[in-house]
Amino acid sequence: MSKKVLTYITAIVIPVTLIWGILWAFNAADEDGTIHLEGNEPYAYLFLGLSITGLITGSIALRAMNEKGDKISKKTVFSGLAVAAIFFLWRLSVSL
Repeated sequence: MSKKVLTYITAIVIPVTLIWGILWAFNAADEDGTIHLEGNEPYAYLFLGLSITGLITGSIALRAMNEKGDKISKKTVFSGLAVAAIFFLWRLSVSL
């Protein structure tokens, strides 16, 4: 995959996820500002999936910035996946 295509995908996925998540949270909140997941599970799972996709594509694009050439190597993809996994596990451990 070329760096340009990955950059475009990342530039679309991350803002769409942020805007959609903020709008959903604003509309799903009750008067107290609490978001109840009962009845909103599909939206929460969709937001989680889009967030993980944005994390993965963003970390691969970040790792590909140091690489010369137009193509992304397997080493860059694996190191980007490792960065995404470490960040995800760190955030998961902080939330527990």
